[in-house]
Amino acid sequence: MRDQLISYFPVVCATFLVALVLVTALTPRVEAFARRIGALQQGGGRRVHEGAVPNIGGVAIFGGFMVALLVGSLVRPELLAAYREELLAIVLGGALMTLVGFFDDLWEVPVGTRLLCQFVAAGILVVNGVRVDFITNYFGASPYQFFGVPLAAVLTLLWVVGFTNAFNFIDGLDGLSSGLAAISSLALLAVAVQLPDRGAAVLLLAALAGAALGFLRHNYNPAKVIMGDSGAYLLGYVLAAVSVLGSLKVTAAVTVAAPILILALPVLNITQVTLRRLSRRANPAAAANDHLHDLIRVRSGSKPLTVLVLWGAALVLGACGMTLSQTPPELIYLTVLATVVLVGGVSFLRVRELARETRL
Repeated sequence: MRDQLISYFPVVCATFLVALVLVTALTPRVEAFARRIGALQQGGGRRVHEGAVPNIGGVAIFGGFMVALLVGSLVRPELLAAYREELLAIVLGGALMTLVGFFDDLWEVPVGTRLLCQFVAAGILVVNGVRVDFITNYFGASPYQFFGVPLAAVLTLLWVVGFTNAFNFIDGLDGLSSGLAAISSLALLAVAVQLPDRGAAVLLLAALAGAALGFLRHNYNPAKVIMGDSGAYLLGYVLAAVSVLGSLKVTAAVTVAAPILILALPVLNITQVTLRRLSRRANPAAAANDHLHDLIRVRSGSKPLTVLVLWGAALVLGACGMTLSQTPPELIYLTVLATVVLVGGVSFLRVRELARETRL
């Protein structure tokens, strides 16, 4: 595995750093542009932030993410050969998701239209071979249970669209979603780098982690800009797609389970929200303050503490997912340490910036 890590190291470093630097630099410019065109989300009521905050931060995430993918693909192009078509499919679908989210941030696209576009983006994955083809068979003679193409297509569509919306649902507090995306990306990256010929997954996850951290630099409480649907759709879609990309879902005798565990927090949130609303005969898609972050915020009385609690839960789930995928303990420890340092570091920079602004 040591040779595997060394082969991926230049791609990971280049892609991650480009995404981090570019999104950090682009976000203030997108913030200024959003204020000029009136792309603002008013706080108060159901929304827990205060004042009018620019809500198209996903544009900065998308820009840095795409440039980082391009740079990373030029560092070691031979590493992408095995999944080049799948990589392009994820990029195309991610661009569609960002565009739909951007329009929704500006003009509130009808739910039916959003869902249709999401299924189209998920369909792009299916027709290009990014599918949940099999799961671990714990009780049969064969180690894997393979699906036929129709069932695999349906499962993939439901997973990608479902997780994309689940990730959007949990985007309710400053810094929460960008931090969760960084934590999940780094955990999945630790799984991916163990496997040969997984350059596409490594490239996508390194770019996503860097982009999420770059945005968190301006999104931590109190946020100067929020990602909006354009950012949440992009992050959720790419995480869902990468979790079923080729052998990322195959680690020893475990398929699908490890990535799902790493990404479990948004799934748990949307599940409890849906059940809670159905129990009181309310529309599951209607906006309400009954998400996990809302429940914890009310009990704790602190938005930053709520974010830290959920980040911690995501980190624990990530460590469990890495353990389930039989990731070496040394790599798990290194990933957890790097995640804490990176997420904590960029958050601290935002806190220090706020303190400096307050003194002035």
